[in-house]
Amino acid sequence: MCESPLCRVPPLCSHLCVAHTCVWQIKLPRAPKGVTLISFEDFVASGLDAPVKHKPPKRDTCAVIMFTSGSTGKPKGVVVTHGNLLATVAGAIKSLGVKLGTDVYLGYLPLAHILELMAEFSMIGFGCCICYADPKTLTATGSAPVGALEAYSPTIMAGVPKIWDVIKKGVQAKVNAGSPVAKVLVDTALAWRSFAISHGFDTPLFKALVFKKFAKVVGGRLRLAISGGGPLNTEVQLFVRTAFGCPLFQGYGLTETCAGLSMQDPKDLRTGIAGVPLASCEVKLESAPDVKDKGGMAYLKEDTVDVVGNKVFGRGEVLVRGLNISKGYYMMPDKTEEAWEKDGWFHSGDIGQFMDDGSIRIVDRLKNLVKLKGGEYIAIENMEANYGNSSFVDAIGGGICCYGDGEMDRPIGLMQINEKVTMAWAKANGVDGDWASVLKDEKVYKAVLADLQNEGKKAGLSNLEKLVAVTFLTEPWTPDNGCLTAANKLQRRVVIDTFEKEFDAVRVKGIF
Repeated sequence: MCESPLCRVPPLCSHLCVAHTCVWQIKLPRAPKGVTLISFEDFVASGLDAPVKHKPPKRDTCAVIMFTSGSTGKPKGVVVTHGNLLATVAGAIKSLGVKLGTDVYLGYLPLAHILELMAEFSMIGFGCCICYADPKTLTATGSAPVGALEAYSPTIMAGVPKIWDVIKKGVQAKVNAGSPVAKVLVDTALAWRSFAISHGFDTPLFKALVFKKFAKVVGGRLRLAISGGGPLNTEVQLFVRTAFGCPLFQGYGLTETCAGLSMQDPKDLRTGIAGVPLASCEVKLESAPDVKDKGGMAYLKEDTVDVVGNKVFGRGEVLVRGLNISKGYYMMPDKTEEAWEKDGWFHSGDIGQFMDDGSIRIVDRLKNLVKLKGGEYIAIENMEANYGNSSFVDAIGGGICCYGDGEMDRPIGLMQINEKVTMAWAKANGVDGDWASVLKDEKVYKAVLADLQNEGKKAGLSNLEKLVAVTFLTEPWTPDNGCLTAANKLQRRVVIDTFEKEFDAVRVKGIF
């Protein structure tokens, strides 16, 4: 067994820890006829004495062609150079403050996700231990009594918003299953600790009584929790930060920027902040006169206040250039010309504003904006992030998919319905029957829709973004059926095509 104090991997596993060498020996199985099996150790040894024929890569040498998720169109291959990778790692390390050789990172996203690729390169660069897991076994389940977070006790973890939402709902489900007294205690503890953290101190008593148990869910040692790959909901960010006692902060970037564009300071307690630009790039805003905020005003780089009255230093589309920015798309010169200007500036497609401390807040999208019948735009992705807070939405099953188009007056939703929460509500409100009959009950439908609309109201969504109808789905969305990408991003078009019958039925309700 490995004697390194960094190694958190249980016995009977074959693994390789980056911070030290601890390779479990496994007896090779008997090879089929005509096939020769070679251990990885022997394979590596066979090349030690081989003559070196390769040429070391240069800064502009292609390191990987990373394809975009395709959630907003056909996937595009982003040409990422060795120089891009190193510049992003250098910028991220400066912002994160990784501890040399002592941090433990939990990797569970596929390396086909740019966030995971860059996170692991950063960990390797600083000699940190990397432990691997599956997204479905991060926390304890029926088939996995001990989750990967508890088994490996990482100090750093990067996740997409959906994962943080799943962890939050998992904790809340356990609390709700407890006694009323325990629930009141937890709710009180969360409220007081949230207040304390926002004022620079903690709550030792509640930490010992309540949050020590919560901390075990994420391994007990988590000190840096990073969210990327999409906008992080305010409620989720506050809950994770409060419940686990570690900063959950946002990073912002795209595949074209090697995941790195800006990073929020872990000590920054604000929500909805994408942070300051990495040291390896520069950022500017370009006016977007055709896109309006909730007050009906265009986003302009000369703006000095935002729609709620905050002092800002310009609003508009985020443009970025620098050493970590890719040079274009593989074999797609027309798409490259659309996104990159000749002097290197890349158009992100996101609407942002500079705050008074130089940080960026992403407030809107050029991408995923949908125009309704009246010509008004709604932000589909932001709606999904907020409606997903409803306890009736099954985040593990895939969450909620919002939709609107030019023939509709208001948007509708397709959602994965949480059976346990729904059946508990039905029992408490006099709705009898099995799962199938409960799903068809009009009383249940109205309660779920009202809860969704309440979440939208709490989040400050406009009346145009208010869901007027929803349909319940019980067949989970997964990467295997194509409804989610490998990084658990929603593939709206696939969801709609897969559940065409249900979609057609509910879409009619959005046409007044």
